[in-house]
Amino acid sequence: MRKAVVVIIITALSLSMLAFVAGCGGDANKDDAKEFMTAGDKYMSDAKLKGEELENLQTELGSAAISGDMSAISGEAGQAMQEEVDGILDGIDSDLEAAKAEYEKILALEGVQDYKDYASKRIEAVEAYTEQQVNIRQLVGSLIDALAAMAQGQDIDIISMFMESEEYEKIEEYGSLGDKLVKEADQIKLDKKLES
Repeated sequence: MRKAVVVIIITALSLSMLAFVAGCGGDANKDDAKEFMTAGDKYMSDAKLKGEELENLQTELGSAAISGDMSAISGEAGQAMQEEVDGILDGIDSDLEAAKAEYEKILALEGVQDYKDYASKRIEAVEAYTEQQVNIRQLVGSLIDALAAMAQGQDIDIISMFMESEEYEKIEEYGSLGDKLVKEADQIKLDKKLES
């Protein structure tokens, strides 16, 4: 009987040590997970700032077109505007790709399930924003063509063209989805007290 008690105690101690060692391995990856999460979040923040920059540029150009000031959208100014828009869009694409790469590093870690849940949700958001970017590029191409035609004297209702386009609907749809997924990820971060 005494041997049985000793065996049970030794087994219990062995299992508790195994659980402790396994727990330490997860904690070792926690620092890496935090680092990757912080980097991914920074890239997402940078992409958002570039998106706001693009919105401001769009507002300026729309105002110029509506007021009839074609100097901002034709000739060298038009070419410079197109290059600026392309640069902003390329920057957003680059930031989204970098964010996704950081979040994927979290998924490759052992343990850290809460960070993995957060990263998975953020990756879904990045994918939605990437689809949004595809539609933004298509719409921007159409708008640049329309602005060039307006600069040559054609009468185009650019606001209706913009608001009624299929691309605009998809931009709104994917943007809303991305925003929803980011909020869900942020809720995971808050609920699980994930530190960055």
